[in-house]
Amino acid sequence: MTSSRIDPSVFRRWSLPLLCAVQSCERFAFLAMLPLFVLYAQERHGIAAPQALLILALLQALAYLGGLPGGWLADRALGTRKATLLGAASLACGYALLALDRAELLWSALLMMVLGHSAFRPGLHVLLARVADADEKARERVFLWHYLAANLGYAAGALFGEWAHARAGWRLLFGGATAVSALAVMLLVTGLPWLRAQARRAVDEPARIARSSGAANMQAVWLLSGVAVIFWLTAQQAGSSLTVFAAKNTLPSVTLLGHTIPIGPGHFASLHGLIVLAMLPAFLALHGRKTRRPPSAISLMIWGYVATAGAFALMALAGLRGGDLGRVSGVWLVGCYLLLSLAEVLLAPLGVSLLTQLAPKHKAAQAVGLWFAGSAIGNGLAGALGLCWDRWPHHRYFAVLAAVSLAAAVPLLSRRRHLGWLTALAVSAASQPEVESRTQTMHPTPNPNNVEPITPPLASSAAAQPARWSRMFLVVLLIALPGSLMANMALSLPARGVSAIVCGLAVLCFGPYLFAHSLMRWARRGIGLAE
Repeated sequence: MTSSRIDPSVFRRWSLPLLCAVQSCERFAFLAMLPLFVLYAQERHGIAAPQALLILALLQALAYLGGLPGGWLADRALGTRKATLLGAASLACGYALLALDRAELLWSALLMMVLGHSAFRPGLHVLLARVADADEKARERVFLWHYLAANLGYAAGALFGEWAHARAGWRLLFGGATAVSALAVMLLVTGLPWLRAQARRAVDEPARIARSSGAANMQAVWLLSGVAVIFWLTAQQAGSSLTVFAAKNTLPSVTLLGHTIPIGPGHFASLHGLIVLAMLPAFLALHGRKTRRPPSAISLMIWGYVATAGAFALMALAGLRGGDLGRVSGVWLVGCYLLLSLAEVLLAPLGVSLLTQLAPKHKAAQAVGLWFAGSAIGNGLAGALGLCWDRWPHHRYFAVLAAVSLAAAVPLLSRRRHLGWLTALAVSAASQPEVESRTQTMHPTPNPNNVEPITPPLASSAAAQPARWSRMFLVVLLIALPGSLMANMALSLPARGVSAIVCGLAVLCFGPYLFAHSLMRWARRGIGLAE
């Protein structure tokens, strides 16, 4: 094959800027609309604020959950290139319908946006993973560049939305979003030759890659997606509890060099985005340096959850120092945002990079869909936890977030060596030369120099067999018992709150295990019926 003889750096040189530009366009268009959607629904469609907020929440939740069926279609029917292109085109159509400013087109536009995000997100991330080929560190740099491009589009889109609405109203805002989305479609169409070459290269990889991508890899994908729920839960606090704390429990000004500077919640929110944008180039520079033993992605993710726990522990201390009932210095929030920004850089891009590295080749888009489904669950949990903001002291609220963040690091820490082993196996399998597989096809006699990759213990025995019914029943009890206490209205609120935390941790730790083994039993039953 001609594509297999081309240096992978050629793909990286052209495809990475192209896909980063596409991602920036998508984020630009979405963030131009997102902050002002509630106001648009009120002004142009007469929808009350609570209903508009509910519609916006459902739009975001369905857009993330849609990654599961969207990833399945990308893997099984459409292919990643067609799914990404179809998703970008659907988004452009959705913004164009909003730009027409017709009441009867609102729901059609929102439906097109949900379908567009469902197909676009999994497909684009799989295309990005192909850019890096088999190089683990190159894959991490690819997703770091992608995250930088997404944040640039995020910031530029929010600024454009404010300017366009103030200058010419909704038509200019949605017209600009449509134009930028159409630009993303044109970039994808222009880059189809490079993307086709990448797809052919992925198909031509040795057959041992498929052998190394089994049940153990999918269990690792479920684990990463499960702990990602906590990342999304804590990340949502920047726009919810931390914003409220900045408005009501933080001093409205800061004195610097004898000058009093007014500062509000919007300044803190923008500070978070600016810190992330400042950290990403620095992290890319450090990541590109050659060291003798660079830290693994798993180790960096564990430190990301530790940094998240430190951020909310700092806010719990701020609550104890007077932030529960009065106001404290804004330095507490600055320190919190610094740690949260560091955690976001360590968790978001590296998490997706590791996920695509471990995912079986024929389920890569579905694995990305699971990651974004975790985002939807985390957003929902953030909303549910927000109901406790007025009932709990602030230090208790932030202490719960710190404890949950540390709990998310525990399964990663306990499985660190196994995940590192699976990553090394995937990298070594993908880096085997294609000539070896062709030689084995032409000369089927065994070669003593060719050693089959060792199958991990979990993949060969426990991971290939579903768990016993007794073990699964015990896992269900671990989740159901604290859940029943949480639902018991006769108990006091603190007791129910502790039960809710224990139930959530049980779901986080044992939910992926229970779901995966239930699916294995269901699949085996289907195979038995088919036979």
